[in-house]
Amino acid sequence: MERPLYRSLAARLERRIAEGRYPLGSQLPPEPMLQREFGVSRITIRQALGMLKRRGLVASRSGIGTVVRAGATESKAMTVSGSIRDLIYYAAGTRYTPLGRKLAVPPPSTGAMLDLPPKAKAFCFRGMRSRRQGGPFGMEEVYIPETLGRGLDNVQLGGRTLFSLLEEKNDLKIAEVEQVITAIPAPISIARKLGIAARAPLLKAMRTYRLADGRPVEVAITFYNVAKFEYVMKLLPD
Repeated sequence: MERPLYRSLAARLERRIAEGRYPLGSQLPPEPMLQREFGVSRITIRQALGMLKRRGLVASRSGIGTVVRAGATESKAMTVSGSIRDLIYYAAGTRYTPLGRKLAVPPPSTGAMLDLPPKAKAFCFRGMRSRRQGGPFGMEEVYIPETLGRGLDNVQLGGRTLFSLLEEKNDLKIAEVEQVITAIPAPISIARKLGIAARAPLLKAMRTYRLADGRPVEVAITFYNVAKFEYVMKLLPD
């Protein structure tokens, strides 16, 4: 599948930052100038810059514009590419136990990731993931905008994924998934579900699912018990 245009543009701008063409603390060219240089629309420019902001490489400064953040070239993050199909294989090898489904205003940070207006509602689907043999290793919270989540139900999800149901019920096609994994101390409520001590180490994976035009349609947050989590990745040449 062809990479979305804004993602390709973000990669080009990121290379320029890494090469020093946009030094730390410097201002990126204004949006109209980037439009002319790359021959793309303004929305594509903004989507690309939004991706760089989420990665912590640039920031908006009032009255100045978009600037390269200090430490951008020393990021501790590693960016890799994989296949969306890998997520389907992952789900197929697990057992899903639903914990609930509700319509509510999502946390502000999640609402922003979904590009929702203030106080807009989204469906929240909660469930546990377990190995076919063994106890639960992860807890999921999936947020989908109200208009797209009405026909979805996680009760009979089994080894499927919610994003597959989202595509099927709404005649959509997910073009990319951006995943960020961080280590956090386990909140008490999640620790109880996973059978671990409060504030024990957890891995928190946040995945944003987008269409080809960059529109976010799902945000999934998964908390993994590090004692039962294994992530195997195969890297292939382009």
